[in-house]
Amino acid sequence: MASANRIDAGDLRLRRHRRYQAVRRGVLSISVASVCIAPLLFLQQLQNQSSGISGDGRWAAIAGHLPSAASPTLGAPWTVRLFRLEFLDPLAAAGLIAARSFVLGAAIGLLPTFVLVAILGRFFCGWLCPYLPLLAASNALRSLLRRVGFQPLDLRLPRRTSFLVLAALLVATAVGHSQLTPLIYPPSLIGREVFRAVFFGTFGTGAVLLAGAFAFDTFISRGGFCRSLCPGGALFSLIGAASPVAVHRQVQACTDCTLCDAVCGMGQLPMTDRVDASCDRCAKCVSVCPTGALSITFGRSRERR
Repeated sequence: MASANRIDAGDLRLRRHRRYQAVRRGVLSISVASVCIAPLLFLQQLQNQSSGISGDGRWAAIAGHLPSAASPTLGAPWTVRLFRLEFLDPLAAAGLIAARSFVLGAAIGLLPTFVLVAILGRFFCGWLCPYLPLLAASNALRSLLRRVGFQPLDLRLPRRTSFLVLAALLVATAVGHSQLTPLIYPPSLIGREVFRAVFFGTFGTGAVLLAGAFAFDTFISRGGFCRSLCPGGALFSLIGAASPVAVHRQVQACTDCTLCDAVCGMGQLPMTDRVDASCDRCAKCVSVCPTGALSITFGRSRERR
């Protein structure tokens, strides 16, 4: 009877983890789709208004075949207007403050995102960031290279590196009175390059920077850009440092198999309870745990070895 109860509990945990990952992937798909589709809907709207803006011919043809509808979103993940509600990325707000350009109206868009990050932690990186598909492709390419006999490097930069990058960008922004953080922030880069491709049919320097981040992640450091260089990730870690959402480990159920440590792309070590504010709440460690020792909980665990 006890054995059957354990099996039932294990099946329940497995189903719960699968639902968690399904919801996360669904949210990510919506985020990526909005980045790609919003410029097309905006282009269609401009064409219908006979504004004289035609965009790149290939994308204009695609926009013409979309259902006629006003775009519910405008902007990139950096700053988004969704159904007439403004959402401001905390990194954008930090840049505005550093450049002394922050206005009180921007606080309305900042408040919901700031509160979400404070409560949920660095969830944007694991749930919404449009760079995640590129990171997944990078990890797949690393795996393929290993199978053919080439071992990519996995350089681990100090954890403080991303905070130094963030500080340097904000100081430079304050000195130059111009936003610099979006120049190396993947969500901003991707949104801008998609817009450029739709309206002008070309890519800019942002595509080169994204290619550089992809190459760094693939050949130098697995997930290294997100983990050690992204200024947005650093700021989210600071804001969400006291987040009550945490990875909880049941020590008695843990077999020290290291699968959770190996699957984490953010350098966290849940097998030994070393999970800090850099955790992006992707819960991959929870999903791969063979004994169900890990779970995502609301409230930090006090249980340790």
